[in-house]
Amino acid sequence: MRKKQPDGPGRRFREERGSALLMAVFVVAIVGAMGIALLFQTTVEIKTSQTSLDVKKAFYLAEAGLEDARMTLWNLNDKGQDSFDDDLVGTAGVDGDINFDADQLVAARDSNGNVIGISGYGDDVPIRPLTNFAEGYYAAFVTNDPANTGGYASKNDSNDRVMITSIGVGPNRSVEVVQGIISREEIFPSVPPATITLLGPQPVFLGATSTPKDYDGEDCGGSGIPGLYVPVVGTIGSAAEANAELGINKNPDFTSGPYEGPDTFADLTDPAEETVVSSGYGTINPMWTDCLALKQMVEAVRGVADVVCTTPGCTWPPPSPDRVVFVDGDWAVPGKVKGQGLLLVTGELQFHGGADWNGLVFAIGEGSFGRYGAGNGTISGATIVADIAGPDDIYGTADDCTGGDGGFNPVIYDERGGGNSDTTYCTDDFALLDLVKPYDIIEFRQF
Repeated sequence: MRKKQPDGPGRRFREERGSALLMAVFVVAIVGAMGIALLFQTTVEIKTSQTSLDVKKAFYLAEAGLEDARMTLWNLNDKGQDSFDDDLVGTAGVDGDINFDADQLVAARDSNGNVIGISGYGDDVPIRPLTNFAEGYYAAFVTNDPANTGGYASKNDSNDRVMITSIGVGPNRSVEVVQGIISREEIFPSVPPATITLLGPQPVFLGATSTPKDYDGEDCGGSGIPGLYVPVVGTIGSAAEANAELGINKNPDFTSGPYEGPDTFADLTDPAEETVVSSGYGTINPMWTDCLALKQMVEAVRGVADVVCTTPGCTWPPPSPDRVVFVDGDWAVPGKVKGQGLLLVTGELQFHGGADWNGLVFAIGEGSFGRYGAGNGTISGATIVADIAGPDDIYGTADDCTGGDGGFNPVIYDERGGGNSDTTYCTDDFALLDLVKPYDIIEFRQF
């Protein structure tokens, strides 16, 4: 029979030590479990965060494909001048039909999981094929705007809009699809409404003094659109018209259809003006008289220009009927120049001697135009002058469109030294200038 151990300090010590050990093991187990749980939670959060990051990368890749397709379309269409019809026909593939369905797009992979293409669009032709970019790939496709007559599968564009669908494939099999409606919009709201349009209050018109000089508002001097004639000088408001008429000299001829002299000057905002009514264009589009809208037009021209230069340092570009020249600052057109297209100068614009221009001449910014020296040069097309440079009279600063009347200050149109040169309205000379803004994304969605 086992003897009972006597009670005493030694036994109590052993029991307490056993209890402490058990408690320690229990605490270690709890701490270990908490550590494991925390590690698991951290791992899950890291994976979730990585997944979220991969999805974002795929989304940005899809956006990159949308932008690439937008600029590709812009360049294919001669800087937006052509319609979308050819693009829609080109995307239709061998069977001649647009079969594209964004819901069917998937990333095709090899046996190792590497991306080798995009499938799910039949024989349609992507505007941007599978393209490697950063940490993934994108591809983009063009269809018609769903609101277009005939729907997204129609190959005829009825509203100057198409839809681009772009798929982005990021790391770890992440995929995102985005769509954007692309709109084609003209930079200018209408053709110039007069041979010389002077925007803003109290325009200073200083007409030439040489006898042979002519100002003509009949289209192309009578050889253009039959019966079309516009005011020789168009202003905004009757007071501005009266101020411009002070510069008429008796020697040059001002003619437009059956009208002569001061009758060829008109307030372009007045529907009762006979030359405004007779032009067929009606009163001036209000966007021409909105200073901020006009500045946006100027900057849109900068964006599509074939030549952009800041004076001093500009060199004369080769002329062509559809060439766009943007000069940021003052510029003088040399006497022997035979220019064509659109010339937009934000500073003081001068024509010297026999300089010719067939097209549009815009002095929009500081609003100063001058013609100097002897010669027989002509401006055939239309001219617009506007001072939107604000109180500091420097275009491109923070105070643009903040001074004067609605943001416009008085302009100066000075031809007292213009020799025998003529000024004629002519639609033929700006017919090839189909100026279109860079395509805007007017609607956007993410799948």
